[in-house]
Amino acid sequence: MSTEKAILQTIEKVMPEGADIQIVRGVDALNVGVSWLLHDDPELPNKRSKTISIAVSHEAVQDFAAAEDQAGAERRVSEFLRAQLAQFDPTHQAPASEPPPIEKWVITTKILNG
Repeated sequence: MSTEKAILQTIEKVMPEGADIQIVRGVDALNVGVSWLLHDDPELPNKRSKTISIAVSHEAVQDFAAAEDQAGAERRVSEFLRAQLAQFDPTHQAPASEPPPIEKWVITTKILNG
């Protein structure tokens, strides 16, 4: 399995069921966008959560691939994401004519190595 796929699977396991997860390869990082339907406004049945932009630095991607303790690296990333998600408020008041706000989370080598 590719490193990107392993990172994506780790993210998918933590995010709410039904979350829309998209990969965007950037110059400085692997970026993963995550959002989901809120179901909190009957007037806007397709209103989406704030978007979480998870940036995984290229160095972290390489370190993830080279990790001797792959399960440990995945666990630490999962713990980081769960902690972030516990603090995250997906609701917002952006008008329907505007995209939802974006919150950026960064996964670094320090997180992978603990």
